[in-house]
Amino acid sequence: MRSPFAPAVVTYHGSAGAFAQIACRTAFPRARAIACGSLLQVIEAVRAGRAEAAVLPCENLLAGRVPDIHLLLPEIGLAPEAGLRIVGEIFLPIELHLVAPAGRSLDQIRRVHSHPVALNQVRRFLAAHGLAAVEQSNTATAAALVRRSGEGADAAVASELAARTYGLTILKRNIEDNPVNMTRFYVLARDPVVPAPHEPDILTSLLFELDNAPGALFRALSGFADAGINMTKLESYLVDGQFVATRFLCEFEGHPERDDVRQAIDTLVRHSTRHAILGVFPMHATGTRTRANVNRGGLQ
Repeated sequence: MRSPFAPAVVTYHGSAGAFAQIACRTAFPRARAIACGSLLQVIEAVRAGRAEAAVLPCENLLAGRVPDIHLLLPEIGLAPEAGLRIVGEIFLPIELHLVAPAGRSLDQIRRVHSHPVALNQVRRFLAAHGLAAVEQSNTATAAALVRRSGEGADAAVASELAARTYGLTILKRNIEDNPVNMTRFYVLARDPVVPAPHEPDILTSLLFELDNAPGALFRALSGFADAGINMTKLESYLVDGQFVATRFLCEFEGHPERDDVRQAIDTLVRHSTRHAILGVFPMHATGTRTRANVNRGGLQ
């Protein structure tokens, strides 16, 4: 992270060897990383002060957004008294391996356990070998389960660290469908850690709600187009079980205190029924390069 934020304790969802733990080590090598069994426990650990930050995956280059995290974001952002703030992002290259206890071979495997997002990243490999996907809560948890299981037909998709942690053998390395594979993580904390307005490469994450009316989204976002502000993300949510997209999460380049950004946000506020800034934070160096490449016409 390009930030002075240096927590002593960070928390993540999963078990030792999870990619979230690797992201914690990468971003905060001096911090103690503690695992939690659920996403709600991760959030509560930071709210209660047992950890200073949470590291949660939000999207993968191949599989798209991580649904569980995005379901939490509205709750986090619309409850200021109990919510968290996004204070950074981490981009982590992902290498997925087929792992199993020593002595097993690929032709013995029939079932492969892992997190749904990881399974989505290896669909071609699974189909080519006739392997059934079995969803688990986390890649490292899947590796631990396979280690404990006596079933010779079970394997897991996990990291090399998870394989070492649970004493597993890598049957096949790098089985992801595309070698250019990366996951983005949010870093969340109780209090904002806001960079100065003049700093370069700043992202703002904002949640807003609209009336279900023709042109409502166009009018709300028109100020960003008029000011030439680059929007890097726009996603919709169902609200209260209705099949009407009236809540949106957007991310854009620029600090809210910059004049052009402030004017664009003012336009959005005039045309929205509710809004909350989830975080203002510096781009990760990899994110800066990736977004620049996309703006020039494609990933490189």
